[in-house]
Amino acid sequence: MRHSAFLLIPLLLCAAAATAQRTTGYDYSVVSQVRVDLRDLGYPPHDVIPAGESAVRSLAVAPNGALYGATSGKRSHLFVLFPVHGYVQPLGFLEGVTTVHRSLVVSDQGDVYIGTSAGVDNDGEGYKGYPGGRLLKYTPKNDENKPIRVDAPVEVTDLGIPVPGEGIYCLAISGPTIWGLTYPGGNLFRYQTTGASGFTVLGKVAEKPIPGENFEKDKNVSRALLVTPSDVISSGEDGYLYSFASRLALRAPTVHGREPYNRVDAWTLAANGAFYGGTSDGYLFRFDLGSRKIANLGKPLNQYRIRGLVSAKNGKLYGVGGDDDEMARLFSYDPASGAYEMLGFIDVNRRPYYSWQAYRIDSMAIGHDGTIYLGQAERKSKLYLYHPAP
Repeated sequence: MRHSAFLLIPLLLCAAAATAQRTTGYDYSVVSQVRVDLRDLGYPPHDVIPAGESAVRSLAVAPNGALYGATSGKRSHLFVLFPVHGYVQPLGFLEGVTTVHRSLVVSDQGDVYIGTSAGVDNDGEGYKGYPGGRLLKYTPKNDENKPIRVDAPVEVTDLGIPVPGEGIYCLAISGPTIWGLTYPGGNLFRYQTTGASGFTVLGKVAEKPIPGENFEKDKNVSRALLVTPSDVISSGEDGYLYSFASRLALRAPTVHGREPYNRVDAWTLAANGAFYGGTSDGYLFRFDLGSRKIANLGKPLNQYRIRGLVSAKNGKLYGVGGDDDEMARLFSYDPASGAYEMLGFIDVNRRPYYSWQAYRIDSMAIGHDGTIYLGQAERKSKLYLYHPAP
């Protein structure tokens, strides 16, 4: 009996392994395996950004093609990926920082600017007594040849606090000017990277909390900024678009009655010269800057939130959608034909070596070579690489 029991254990383990393997039909619901891959945030098993500190919520591509990213969690980390090498290189943690949300940009000179906060989309919790989110500057110095640094602080320059008591919610850059929105107050600010002008606060995009229970305090603040040579466009209170901090007579597309809850989550400039936006209610729209008109292009997915949007070399737009409690899906939109394609769940299957699926994606960027980068925003996260068809 004793020998039979020992023989039974490996048989049970084999049965468990067999049932754990997914069916071949599942591969038709995920992104094509020849076009998707992932990277650990470091060099496992030890030199990797740890769980609880690895949610990737900010990505930006530098002029030299390097991809910079920042994580959120117990600590925020800065990392870089050089496409020629293909692996993620942690550069260290940002001292005293827990959240970097849509707030990493790179200047034409290659300097990395990082906006910090105490937490976002949480009814403003954690901001009592908070001095304010800071704008940090990281200047790359031979990053390509630096050793991996997970538990060492990143050397940054502290440029100050745009709005006392407020965190930095999102950033955009155009030439020497950085634009940003704060959380939870929704203040639009400007910072000049050249000269000594410091911060200029231009006004608010939201004054009142979103309608709801008395304990809910969040305001409707855009999660992304569209910056042009002549304008800065965001969304704000009641779902209206704002030019600088002035309300336009335009609302981001949504279901009638949900305007106060709807905001712009993503912007991109397409190859055809048109601007496109994605909303928290999951709608894609085209925005004509000159005529100030919006064309509602409908919902690519039966989900809330278009969390990221980029324009690829093949002329198509690629986006990722899904709320926090949904599974992220990738889609494309062809401006020439008006056709959507649902590309599937973001799942990398390299069995028997590894398999990893992203439930939540919260950042997106496109490299000079056309690679689309997707930042997972969960307790233990990866960086995903998607290669669009020509």
